[in-house]
Amino acid sequence: MSSPGRTRDPEQRIRDIGRAAAELIAESGVSALTHRAVAARAGVAVGTTTRYFSTIDDLRRRALEYLAAEVENDLAQLAEDLASAPDPVAFLISAAREDLADVRKVQVEGALVYAGLFEEDLRELSLRWFTGLTELLTPYFGRTRSESLAMCLDGATIYTALTGTPPTIDLLEVTIRAISTMPVEIQTSGTPDEDSPA
Repeated sequence: MSSPGRTRDPEQRIRDIGRAAAELIAESGVSALTHRAVAARAGVAVGTTTRYFSTIDDLRRRALEYLAAEVENDLAQLAEDLASAPDPVAFLISAAREDLADVRKVQVEGALVYAGLFEEDLRELSLRWFTGLTELLTPYFGRTRSESLAMCLDGATIYTALTGTPPTIDLLEVTIRAISTMPVEIQTSGTPDEDSPA
């Protein structure tokens, strides 16, 4: 007989464990991930985590997938807000500053980037922010400028994660405005590129 208030839903348990693992990685890095630490964060027995995730690699992948899903949700919201913004450049400057001031978002992106640096099978998860941001900016700025903006903002995120201090709004504005209006004379891939928004 189960105790009152204890869930017997295995899917919910898996979600709770995945969320707890994701929080630990975002806060303290991949090295903080142990079955014992995740169990304590999720409020379950250690045996419960090992029942659903037999290895720490399985648990880490689930955690990173959870973080990547957060990134996708953030991108969807950004796309919606950008579509209704009267000035895409001003909106992007403001959104970048807001995101870089959000410690949780910076930690999540940093954790995903770190994972992809050393494990090729995790690289797609690591690149979700960059590829997603490039795609949603392309209709407004063209492909080359959008890739350049995404690279710049990725760099700003890593800088913020390392220093604990986001770039100033003035620096973001100068940089984003410069990239969004730069002449396009290069291709970033082997396919023809448009130098103006669609």
